[in-house]
Amino acid sequence: MPETIRCPGCGAENAPDAESCAQCNFPLAQQTATPAAAKPEFKFDPGPRPVRRRPRPNAMQPIQMQIWLFSGIAIVMGIVYFAAQGFWKSNVKPVDGANAQQEQHADAARAVLAKDSTNLMARIELANVLYDTGNWSDAIVHYKSAERLDPNRATTVVDMGVCYYNLGRFAVAESLFQHALVLDPNQPVAMFNLGIIAESRSDWNTALTQYHRAMQANPPDEMKQMLQQRIQQAMEKTGRTPPPLNK
Repeated sequence: MPETIRCPGCGAENAPDAESCAQCNFPLAQQTATPAAAKPEFKFDPGPRPVRRRPRPNAMQPIQMQIWLFSGIAIVMGIVYFAAQGFWKSNVKPVDGANAQQEQHADAARAVLAKDSTNLMARIELANVLYDTGNWSDAIVHYKSAERLDPNRATTVVDMGVCYYNLGRFAVAESLFQHALVLDPNQPVAMFNLGIIAESRSDWNTALTQYHRAMQANPPDEMKQMLQQRIQQAMEKTGRTPPPLNK
């Protein structure tokens, strides 16, 4: 039997047969009946604990993630763009018959169209290079695209008509020249070309009429001498007295 009993409430030593603690009056009868090895440990119950507020998430984390995300997208798009440019340059067919300057203009127009296929001026520039180098069929493709972008551009219709004429498709060419005059009734190049088509049918009266109309429509200077020559030739064919040529 132990010499003393320690009070589990205040820790004071009491007589082994004491029923309660002399210091705090804690009951000790149960303590004497229970072997020392079997004494239950006293556990302090602090009661309900306050809920700990969760740490506030770092507001910069989503922004940083967005920055990294956008940066990654930009890098990927850059890689794709340069890869596409390299593929495009390695697969672009040179313009047949083009000199270095014409090829440079064609490449510049193609580069713009690769980024924006609706760029009207780049489309016309490429078509003009193909026109100037005699690639009539290819030029028509791009003139048609330009016409879809701007249906009211008479010069595009005229140039497309010349391409068809040079391919021997005179009826289509004539229809396009007439359509150009609907868009612009004072289009001298369309009138001149209608005179050329009339000449090809030996219709000299119609040719002469168209040449006179073109001369009155303020044609470009480089066309005036050509018109005078055509007027003189048409008047000779119709038995009229041609006017003197201006030198």
